[in-house]
Amino acid sequence: MAETPDQIEHDIEAERERLAQNLEQLETRIKRATDWRELLGKYPMAVLGAAFGVGFLLSMLTGPREAPERWYDGARRTTG
Repeated sequence: MAETPDQIEHDIEAERERLAQNLEQLETRIKRATDWRELLGKYPMAVLGAAFGVGFLLSMLTGPREAPERWYDGARRTTG
């Protein structure tokens, strides 16, 4: 038997409410999982290690591509 338009509207509204609740739960979980203060309290050494690792990677990515000329002054001088 086919549903009436009122039943379909009711089903759609119920589904919207269910999806909104799921979204709120997901947002709460993400906020808790990414709260650095909570992570620092639970896992201080892991957070410190991760911060060191990220800092090292950033320094490798943003550091000088070539060493400054002054580092090679003695080695690059040519006699001639």
